[in-house]
Amino acid sequence: MTIKLNWSYVIPPIIAIILMIIYLPIPHHYLTRNGEGLEKVLQLEKKQYIANKTSVSLLDCSSSFSQLGRKNKMYAHYLSKASNWMSLITSYQVSDESPMIFELIFHIFSNDNVEKYKLLDPTKIPLGLNEEQWELMLSYFAAFLSNMGNYRAFGDQKIIPGFTMSSLEELLQKLNSDKKTLHLFEKVKKKMFQLTTKDNSLGLPYEKVSSYYSNNTSKIDLTVSQRFFQEFNLSPLNTKLQKRKPKELQVLIASIEKKKGEIIHFQNYTLQIIYGLYSQQLKKVVHYLNLAQKYAQNEIQKKMIQQYVLYFTTGEMQYFKESQNLWVKDINPKVEFNIGFIETYRDYIGARAEAQGWIAINIQDQSEMFSNLVLKAEEILPKLPWGGNFNKPFIKPDFISIDVLTFGGSGTPLGINIPNAPFNDEGFKNLNLQNSLISRFPKENITFLNEDDIKIVKKYFMKAFQIHIGYHELLGHGSGILLSENEKGELLFDPTLINPLTNQKIKSWYKQNEDYGNIFTTIASSFEECRAESVALFLFVLENGKYNKIFGVNNEDENELIMYTDWLILLRSAIMGLKHYSPESATWLQAHSRARFAILTEMMKVDLVEIIINEERDDFKIKVNQNLIRNVGFKTISQMLLKIGIFKSTANVEKAKEWYQECTQVNSEMLEIRDIVIKRKSPEQLLIQHNTLEKNGEIILKQYEETKQGLIYSFLERFEMQDLVKDN
Repeated sequence: MTIKLNWSYVIPPIIAIILMIIYLPIPHHYLTRNGEGLEKVLQLEKKQYIANKTSVSLLDCSSSFSQLGRKNKMYAHYLSKASNWMSLITSYQVSDESPMIFELIFHIFSNDNVEKYKLLDPTKIPLGLNEEQWELMLSYFAAFLSNMGNYRAFGDQKIIPGFTMSSLEELLQKLNSDKKTLHLFEKVKKKMFQLTTKDNSLGLPYEKVSSYYSNNTSKIDLTVSQRFFQEFNLSPLNTKLQKRKPKELQVLIASIEKKKGEIIHFQNYTLQIIYGLYSQQLKKVVHYLNLAQKYAQNEIQKKMIQQYVLYFTTGEMQYFKESQNLWVKDINPKVEFNIGFIETYRDYIGARAEAQGWIAINIQDQSEMFSNLVLKAEEILPKLPWGGNFNKPFIKPDFISIDVLTFGGSGTPLGINIPNAPFNDEGFKNLNLQNSLISRFPKENITFLNEDDIKIVKKYFMKAFQIHIGYHELLGHGSGILLSENEKGELLFDPTLINPLTNQKIKSWYKQNEDYGNIFTTIASSFEECRAESVALFLFVLENGKYNKIFGVNNEDENELIMYTDWLILLRSAIMGLKHYSPESATWLQAHSRARFAILTEMMKVDLVEIIINEERDDFKIKVNQNLIRNVGFKTISQMLLKIGIFKSTANVEKAKEWYQECTQVNSEMLEIRDIVIKRKSPEQLLIQHNTLEKNGEIILKQYEETKQGLIYSFLERFEMQDLVKDN
């Protein structure tokens, strides 16, 4: 049979396909910034990456610091220096280009340039530059420094300049920049300005950007390396994975000492451990730790610093573990401090940790409230939905309120619960970062709420958040148990224990060399934050808010409004957190945002939350049914908590991922809400930290203006240029 082709039917579709190809929008992957501005496509998506509007606040600890004696001030001063040098490692962990951009900023704002051209004078536009372009430059430089890299600490999205490449070139020319500075700019300018789907956020190295791994690391490389760490019972926290060639991996360990371990053959791969990563920065850290030790307040602190020094010198994790055991035993110190590779939020398999160091001052009168919560913990814990059998024995921790002097890392949190497993054999500490909370008090109009709710939030925000942090850190992160077996395979829990979700005996638990992080991997951080956030909401309502009285809430009407404020703040945060969701890859870029969205999803199912979009579909209002919180809301959060708690306790990863994926999916309606959130983007909040200076044997606390110039100046006084350039 012969088939004849009728070309009159074939040609039109071919023409249509050709036209479609010609006019097809530029794929998001190829979106870049050229020297003269953004491509006129996907403007909405790009808006959230540009550093333009900023709100600068001081992380003020002047009152607390003034109450310290000379010895404690000296101790704080040197620990602050150590923490600042630790933060330089953070920039290396953010992206390959971040250390170079950091150095470029220091070249631009060299002492000579600042003095000669008045670069940090807020009343002047230097060198005849375009005013708008100069303001955008200041915004970018300030945002970069505040995040210690060109990816945002909260959300992991790339920070790109709002100014043009040509305007930066003009600045460098007018500054008569030397060859080294110009060469640095040439090396970094492409990555600094470009925006593609590969580099628009941090993520897994074979999909996005991650400086915890070399760029050529594949999915199977990650899998094998994780098995390697489990098999040999090694911690990856202070490591970087480097792929030299196919099936040849190097595990680089952060340490001052430089040495190479033996080559190990494992699952058709060769792996070699190499010490000496970040050696130059860690030398500085150890130098200041040794100086601080002379002013330690007690023997525990002296021994703790010794362990830190051994840890950073050798890279061996046993010394870090001992430092944390000692830290937990240092009860209610006047000056609080921790340093190391601590939180794994920015590694998307939850294995490697960000370099952090922080130093803070105990606020004695506020710490008493949190200590009273600790005293009530053993009464409260059995009342959580999973009951007493799924809580580990409670070791009363230290829980204090602090004013942060220095937080060296990518961002300053509101609360802290550390050490993380497996370093918490001796228990843990909880900390409320009071000045961090104060600095985040909403200064501008609060979007997406009605006027009555705005008044309530402004009145009760501080108290609600303070209580929330107490519940979240102590009874959220501090509750639960991981059911496991020992080295012999013997169960470390009662085999007759009944799973309250199935009403059957426990069928899954943590096997040898397994822990929560290495088996829950990609959802570990967010799932745990969801658990802690849910515990806080649960306890606000439990027994008519009985335990809110610990924080001085004794009036029934006020108690009701503070409870409502907390639920409202969290549910609004869940909606605002949609900007940290990537539609292009259908992934969440921030652990807390995903956690809160899971709660929002469950509350919307029971009509506790309503989102009302206006006719123009460019704004919306969030309505939380206050009358439903005590019954429907409490029942729903209880059911959520039971699932999260039991899935975690029993190592039921499969069910956990299935459920969590379902309640954190973002549908088309919520994508529309996300678009509105991005269009009405609030100013980016940046924090300025004090510096301490030694003058005539006394320690002076240096304060800076709450401006972009003030923030940049604070960094210029934090590091010496000659050391910084040498170490980079």
